[in-house]
Amino acid sequence: MSVTYSTLWRAGLFPTSPTILDRHFGAARSSTLDRVSASMETTPAPRGRRARWQPHNDLRRERIVAALIELLEQSSGGAEVSIQQVAHRSGLAKSVVYRQFCGRDELERRARGTVGAELFEIVATAMDVRHGSIHEILRRTVSVVADWITEHPRLYDFIRSGPAADDPEDVDALRALKANIAAHARTLVTELGGAVGVIDDPTTDTMTFAIVSMTEATVSRWAREPDPLLTREQLISAVAGYAWHVLDGCARGHQLILDPGLPLTELITALARDQAASQPTTDPTTGS
Repeated sequence: MSVTYSTLWRAGLFPTSPTILDRHFGAARSSTLDRVSASMETTPAPRGRRARWQPHNDLRRERIVAALIELLEQSSGGAEVSIQQVAHRSGLAKSVVYRQFCGRDELERRARGTVGAELFEIVATAMDVRHGSIHEILRRTVSVVADWITEHPRLYDFIRSGPAADDPEDVDALRALKANIAAHARTLVTELGGAVGVIDDPTTDTMTFAIVSMTEATVSRWAREPDPLLTREQLISAVAGYAWHVLDGCARGHQLILDPGLPLTELITALARDQAASQPTTDPTTGS
């Protein structure tokens, strides 16, 4: 079952207007509630009376998670959102909230997973290698990270505060998210490297983790500064530049010279052509 936040609002099933979640989590991406629905589809299909009530209960859980996320966005720093507030925002009784979730921990885990999944999609979309040069892709990615952390400080702190639904107790949702983004970047780099005949899993793994970790740490530090030394544009240029130097250094270690201003698809095509031209040819008459 997949229900969008806007659909709930228009149907009168959610008592507030579609503000924060729609503005920042919509726009050509799966909605917050789509993500909650998808994360719940891994459980065994219920039967009988429970099956008849399952869509209704799924809808309630989605409303509750969305309510918690909005309340967190609107809360002041350090203020805890109560279950009573969540119930009121979702238009449900407090007892209903406790029937849908085992307790606060399960609810918060589910919400962290939803926020993390949405941020992952935002970053993955910015990392689309089909559009733009290396410089453009790096700047675009750093830009969405900077904007999200700046615009969602409460949610950023929230995903740092504990695990998501499927994470171990000692791995907070932000750490898991960075690992997922690094793995996605690693896959992209490995595929691009393979196209030009370069396979170096250890270097690719270390490089992508270093870039992702550096970007998150640097941007979050900047966002928390009351009077930052850099403007937003200066920060994006600086961090994208650091990432480029790491990438360029790794490429040069494999005798690859990258043009950061050339569209990446054209760059890979040119490198693959050069790689093929540099291979020794075989004389069909001699077999050598």
